[in-house]
Amino acid sequence: MKFSATKEKLLEGLQQVQNVVSTRTTLPILSNVLLQAKEGAVHLTTTDLDVGVRGSFEANVDKVGATTLPARRLFTIIRELPSSEIAIEVDGKNAASENRRGFFIEDGRGAGRSGTHRSWRC
Repeated sequence: MKFSATKEKLLEGLQQVQNVVSTRTTLPILSNVLLQAKEGAVHLTTTDLDVGVRGSFEANVDKVGATTLPARRLFTIIRELPSSEIAIEVDGKNAASENRRGFFIEDGRGAGRSGTHRSWRC
């Protein structure tokens, strides 16, 4: 999966869905957001098993795909970046986001996997 979008669109999409995400859960996958990149848009989905929320934003999708990433951590990283085009690329297990200010690698899970997550800033 590979896409790029403006900071504003990414934040707006994450704000739509992150309120359902629980910070304390026995299932770590419930603290994640499902990102699905399709033609011209990225669709976001979160759930706490009682309530589910879906949102989307326009993006330049270079490669379709899906993954899950920690919702609040992703929101925090994107919020701290300067306003510009942000590119996100997923290569099976890791997600990399890049813009002029930095390069971040997030240990993600495929759309059908669950587990804990670590992140590094390079």
